[in-house]
Amino acid sequence: MAGPEALAVLVVPPGRPPSGGDLYNRFLARALREAGFGLETTTLDRLSIGAYPPGTEFWVDSLYIPRLAGADPFGPKARLFFIIHSLPSEDPGKTPEAAAGLRRAEDLVLSRARGFLVTGPRTREVLTARGFGDRPMLLVPPAPCVLPKGPPGAPAAPPSFTGLIVSSLIRGKGVPAFLDALGREVRAEDDFRLRIAGRTDIEPGTAAACLEAIGAHPLLRERAVLLGFVPYEDLGGEYEGSSALVSPSPSESFGMAFHEARAFGLPILAVRAPYSEPFIEDGRTGLLFATAAELARGMLGLVREPRRLRGLAAGAAESRPRISYTWADAARSFLSQRETYAIFRPERGAGPKFP
Repeated sequence: MAGPEALAVLVVPPGRPPSGGDLYNRFLARALREAGFGLETTTLDRLSIGAYPPGTEFWVDSLYIPRLAGADPFGPKARLFFIIHSLPSEDPGKTPEAAAGLRRAEDLVLSRARGFLVTGPRTREVLTARGFGDRPMLLVPPAPCVLPKGPPGAPAAPPSFTGLIVSSLIRGKGVPAFLDALGREVRAEDDFRLRIAGRTDIEPGTAAACLEAIGAHPLLRERAVLLGFVPYEDLGGEYEGSSALVSPSPSESFGMAFHEARAFGLPILAVRAPYSEPFIEDGRTGLLFATAAELARGMLGLVREPRRLRGLAAGAAESRPRISYTWADAARSFLSQRETYAIFRPERGAGPKFP
């Protein structure tokens, strides 16, 4: 521990089973403790006013924003910071009315924030556009939670095309639309497998829609499988046995699966978006598409032209990162930025002023 001023409290959902954001919280907290930073972890349900001394530094997961609009367990002198994995109002699956309501709740809650921890530059841009650009924004991208075992080697090609989707099955991830498009385009002679790894309990209706799209199509029933939640300890085997990572999501705060796929040397097929473009050299290490429907057609194009897939696989293997960014690096970045902004001693620091 760096001293009593370093004490902070991480307020995060239980994460059982964990989503990508839960894994980020878990791995970063572990790395911070290993770096000697005094950090406690709790959930919102376990908090009560007065449980911590005035001036305590809280880092609160953005999933709690809607609940905090109606009930606030933090004292008036608590110093609140938010870990923004995503903003609820930014979910592409929300109706305009629901998004507007969530945005009002977000503005109310985030007006109390003294700063933010963001995982990618797009989130920083969104918060700035929302009027919060005068507050510290610590940019700390995630490190891979899953890495290959042993040194990089030539990836073994699966006997047929195997696409891997790593995504919680929620509206904003685009999986149902992708499966519907795949069902319209697939041919009897297409030899491929599609494996979908992700939580099904967050939005059971969306998971049910995915199962229905698979079950209603005789060819998809043979080729696509919904694995459900796959522990990160087992996810490496999925990457190793895949031909490409497939991402129909139109919006991500960062995209941890992209980071991991690159570490395994996998080509990435994705919807073009600010979060996806930095990971892909279009035409060499993967392919970018305008919509989930185009992504489905593009994936089947590779199934039908194996030579194109082999070219992408070679490019992805050659561009595999040689020096991995680790969670220890993420922790060091957090602590360095925290000190730059004088977050832990604002009365004496030379960092920017904030509420």
